[in-house]
Amino acid sequence: MTNGRAMMTQGTVKSQRPAAVDVAPARGTLTRRNLVAAAAAGAAAAAMGALRRGTTALGAAASSRDTVVMAPSYVIRSLDPGHTLEPLGEMICHATYDALVTLNGEDLSNPRPHVAASWNVTGGGRLYTFTLRRDIRFASGNPLTSADVKWSFERVMNLKSNPAFFLDNVAAVTAPDPYTVVLRLRDPQPSIIPILSNGALGIVDSKTAAAQGADAGPDAASRDHAEGYLNSHSLGGGAFILESHTPNQEVVLARNPRHWRGAPSIARVVIKNIPEASTQALGLERGDLDVATGLGLSNAQTLSRVPSVTIKNSLIAASFVMMVNTDPELSGSLANPKIIQAIRYALDYDGILKIAGPGAVRMAGVIPNNLAGALDPREAVKTDRDRAKALIRESGIASPRGRMNYASDQTSFGIQYPIMAQKLQADLAAVGITVELNGLPGAVALGEYRAAKAPALFGGYVADYPDATDFLVYLPGRLVGKRLRWPATASAAAGELAHWGDQAEQEADARARVALLQKAQRRLLEIGPYIPLFTPALPWGYRADLRGVTFNSVWGTDFFTVKRT
Repeated sequence: MTNGRAMMTQGTVKSQRPAAVDVAPARGTLTRRNLVAAAAAGAAAAAMGALRRGTTALGAAASSRDTVVMAPSYVIRSLDPGHTLEPLGEMICHATYDALVTLNGEDLSNPRPHVAASWNVTGGGRLYTFTLRRDIRFASGNPLTSADVKWSFERVMNLKSNPAFFLDNVAAVTAPDPYTVVLRLRDPQPSIIPILSNGALGIVDSKTAAAQGADAGPDAASRDHAEGYLNSHSLGGGAFILESHTPNQEVVLARNPRHWRGAPSIARVVIKNIPEASTQALGLERGDLDVATGLGLSNAQTLSRVPSVTIKNSLIAASFVMMVNTDPELSGSLANPKIIQAIRYALDYDGILKIAGPGAVRMAGVIPNNLAGALDPREAVKTDRDRAKALIRESGIASPRGRMNYASDQTSFGIQYPIMAQKLQADLAAVGITVELNGLPGAVALGEYRAAKAPALFGGYVADYPDATDFLVYLPGRLVGKRLRWPATASAAAGELAHWGDQAEQEADARARVALLQKAQRRLLEIGPYIPLFTPALPWGYRADLRGVTFNSVWGTDFFTVKRT
């Protein structure tokens, strides 16, 4: 039941973690610590001078006190909640459309009431009844009622666009009274609660949207004509209103004075598309930008010595994994199970983590460390090249070799794919496994992977929603498994593993669910074509006079909590 936004060889963002590294500057009277900071600032200024020489001018005016200027590098395909799935689209929908539930800051584990004041689960885990708040009005002034929730969800389902898979398991949405909504599921699915926090499932003002050509009926895919309007206007009840959208250049949000939690502290948010990491770094250092999420590792390291900037490394709900196509016609001898085991012992994980950057955490399984169900990192395979060589001998293959695709133009979470590819190749060569690197443009590499034609590859799978079951895609017969030509019918063990995944998805008891997820991952490592590497962290930064700035793996920054001191 996934996915659209997840990616194997491309990059952007998404969340969870060990504690983020906060290097906010020392303040107050001159102390030894301040002196060190001042000296560091001088060094940083020299480094930033190098940045200036190598970049174009940002051309943005310094932000006013009640405006926040943010610079990601982004692609926006749609700002219509019925169609959006890419990270920035979800961030903007999170700001402009309130959802039934939400999460605080960077937390991904504790869904909280939002538009829904409460909910209960009955019917063997198939009936979810939500009681709505009665004090919410859309920016238009219309009251938000259960009819709007039903209409919004049915529109997502019937448009059959990118976010429709979120509600695949919903059999019916009913609104028995103005402030009660009932979701009837086909099968028990505890993950429906965190799924409902997604910006794409924000509640739309149905009356106003219908007047702009929106349709939620069974033929919505052909009858709905509102996407163009919703790409430049928002029709929600979120803390902000979409003021303008210049494709590929800029999005401007304005404070919603009617917001039920009170008007946000920040009056305007300007989101500029700035692809160059060094331009973002320079803008942040000069104060032209307030938040930059595409700094790259080296710029973030330099800016960490600038007193007016705060740099963080936020753990992302993503799993970075090397994987091998199970078809030896594609992957050569790399597909041999003994060789896959040898690869696991051959890799220098400490060296790999250095390339991944600060905040990245070794991963024992395929579920990111910041989601319930992850294996303890202490279970992770440790480098043991003698054992790797022994496994190669057991395979009976004298000179194992194969080819590995990678996106030669890709940088995700500050990780440069060509450098990571060379590291993996060198580690495997150290035990006698020859890997030919096949660098491809990112779109081509992604296309080969999706067509199940990639021989071996590595990359990050980013959570579509904050729940570990999103990562069951690695199981045989599911999304990633299919792309590695690994069906659930491959063996009895593969079939049993697929069954455990189905059980985990439906298990209502949280502890039992975690146990199932961990059991499935351990079996996955015994029989599957995966080599887990790490959970990545995003290096990003903001001006030190801001408070309440966080980076959530699913929707990025929640501007409602941002304040300027």
